[in-house]
Amino acid sequence: MTANAFLRAKQHTTVAIQFLRWLGDRGRSLGECSQHDVDAWFGNGTSTRGHANNFLYWAIRQRLVSKLAVPWAPHGNGPLASEKDRVDALRALLLHETLPAAHRAIGIMLVLFGQPLARVVTMRMDDFREGPNGLEVKLGRDWIDVPEAAAAVIRVHLASRPGLSTAANPDCPLVFPGRMPGRTMHVYSVATILRESGIPAMATRSRAWIQMVRQAPPAVLADALGVNPQTAMRYAERAGTDYLGYTAMRSPRGPEDA
Repeated sequence: MTANAFLRAKQHTTVAIQFLRWLGDRGRSLGECSQHDVDAWFGNGTSTRGHANNFLYWAIRQRLVSKLAVPWAPHGNGPLASEKDRVDALRALLLHETLPAAHRAIGIMLVLFGQPLARVVTMRMDDFREGPNGLEVKLGRDWIDVPEAAAAVIRVHLASRPGLSTAANPDCPLVFPGRMPGRTMHVYSVATILRESGIPAMATRSRAWIQMVRQAPPAVLADALGVNPQTAMRYAERAGTDYLGYTAMRSPRGPEDA
């Protein structure tokens, strides 16, 4: 399970518990839940209430409640940081004086290129190279220029990767090696450190994609950044861009931890 999948499951569980407490405050047990209750839950409060739909679908399948009409929550409409928060996050990653270079580099890949943490921590040294215009990264089909300020941070990390001091690990090909030889940094610990630094991974990545699909067709971004075209299209739909009619979308590459 990826970090994003774990966080989604945790949020679904938290909201399901909140729903049961809310239902109890109305003097009802789960088995007594009515369509009126469901409509009242989803019709009031914050958008996070939509995460209760998975629990309700499960309860219906288990015949714990009567068959109810449960609103469908569109996939991908999770937490979303503001553009100001994303810019502030990038500034913090570029200028942070105490956050390790490894975490700053990971955060940069998240904020600039919308990459999921679970993928970033598995990057290899040959995913980066020095090109004619400076540092380049290959995330999909083509090499992409890394802005110089961000490239400087990444170079610092590449030149002094931690975890390479053991005899079994001197030639490790991983960009972000963990403490155990041949293992990557733990994605959950990375997510926690970034969150404690004011950079929530899911919300920040979503904002990065919202900005990118406003500047280029989703299929082009999917090729360049190595994601499933359907994932890029979901963000385009969420952003309400003019690229929704763009049809040059290639076949999905496989599961994408969006």
